[in-house]
Amino acid sequence: MNRKDKRSRKTVSAIQNTLLQLLCSRRVREIKIVDLCTAADINRTTFYLHYAGITDVLDELRDEITERVFAATDPTTDFLDPQDPLPFLTTATGVFETYPHFADFIRHSQDADVFLTKLKNEFTAKLCRRYLQSCKNGEENAECVECVFRFLTAGVLDTYTEWLKSDRSVAFSTILAKCAPIVAAGQEILAKRS
Repeated sequence: MNRKDKRSRKTVSAIQNTLLQLLCSRRVREIKIVDLCTAADINRTTFYLHYAGITDVLDELRDEITERVFAATDPTTDFLDPQDPLPFLTTATGVFETYPHFADFIRHSQDADVFLTKLKNEFTAKLCRRYLQSCKNGEENAECVECVFRFLTAGVLDTYTEWLKSDRSVAFSTILAKCAPIVAAGQEILAKRS
């Protein structure tokens, strides 16, 4: 199905947002397609034009978020200089906020941790690929670099995930400042490896 036309985008958006809303009070395995369709005010045929099942909606949502975040961030970032992850995470927050029920899903859904772990893994893999592409001799150190990079980004992204689940009364920049020495040490190791 062509997702570029306005009606398709509207339908997909309704399905995604309704699922996020339903996940605030139910587990993904408890949601039936008929319940989702009723809540989204669509028929089952329309749902099946776009998805094969409920988990496909979450998979596509995760892919869509990843694509939007990376499209809005600079792929030519020089990873060899100490980088502040805040602009990337601010972009991610902006993308999350375009989904009306995303914050409630993160805070209340029992399935949010699985979703966020898969999203973190996608972010980390894409960031690592960007890093390796920017290195002069990244291929010869790829395995070591990937381990260090995964450790570094996973720590920042885990901290960010916990912040998303909180009431956000403390600015993420304040939390990140506390983590800055760890980030700087990881970046120093990466700079020596490349």
